[in-house]
Amino acid sequence: MNIEYQSNVPSFENRDFFVDLGEHISFYRRRARITQEELAKRVNITRSYMCRIESANYSQSFSLELLFNISRELDVEPRYFFEPFPAPEREEPPTE
Repeated sequence: MNIEYQSNVPSFENRDFFVDLGEHISFYRRRARITQEELAKRVNITRSYMCRIESANYSQSFSLELLFNISRELDVEPRYFFEPFPAPEREEPPTE
């Protein structure tokens, strides 16, 4: 009987990808002015699980299904979670 072991902790080689992905989720969530608790409720996970996903100190793996659900709730195309952060919005200088 061959049983594969699945861990919730990504392999060392993938850790940085999950941390970066969590930082992007946090960025877009805050930009949408949604709390971790509210987003967690919308995608049917606990707030502590959402916190672990977004934490730079903890690399939490999660499914593409969850990523797509988060994407839909934040109204952000999934590809943006893998691209550099957008440039900060700047106020236009006053015109004279």
